[in-house]
Amino acid sequence: MAQELGAWALGFIFYPRSKRYITPAAAKPVIASLPAAAQPIGVFVNQTLEAVAVGNDLVLKGLQLHGDETPDECKRVRDNFGGLLIKALRPEKESDLEAIAAYKGIADYILLDAAVAGQYGGTGQTGDWSLAGKAKTYGIPVILAGGIGPENIQSAMAAHPFACDLAGGVEASPGVKDPEKLKALFGALKGMAA
Repeated sequence: MAQELGAWALGFIFYPRSKRYITPAAAKPVIASLPAAAQPIGVFVNQTLEAVAVGNDLVLKGLQLHGDETPDECKRVRDNFGGLLIKALRPEKESDLEAIAAYKGIADYILLDAAVAGQYGGTGQTGDWSLAGKAKTYGIPVILAGGIGPENIQSAMAAHPFACDLAGGVEASPGVKDPEKLKALFGALKGMAA
């Protein structure tokens, strides 16, 4: 449904400690059933070797590294995986954006998520979206994440990200998307384009 409504990519969380975790075995038939235009993305946290293995096995279109992966670790992933690479960062202040420069030429996209102590994402909290505009000056397209739903998608898009990463804001429960919330969110986006 998300694909039909206009989602650019579909995320599969392969981080076992996430409340949205799915095993690669359970994801495989879902990914295989997607239309050719779909872009399944695997989300991993400090699992670079597993990311490459699962990404290649499931023929994922991209990997999102959402942990503390260094530029060198991301480069090793990039060298062993042929799809897109998204590196997630959790900046608290503008000076934290300086870390983006080290991923230039390695990551295809930088994802900015809310900084929540001890958490790697999926908290539903919004970050400082004004940082997205400043992050773009590093020359890597920005994906915005953190607490985005139908009620605030227009505010998130006002920061002019390449895309928004959705989770809790369009769910009925962790890992279960709410069809009505998805329709409302994509309807709000279409309303912005009109």
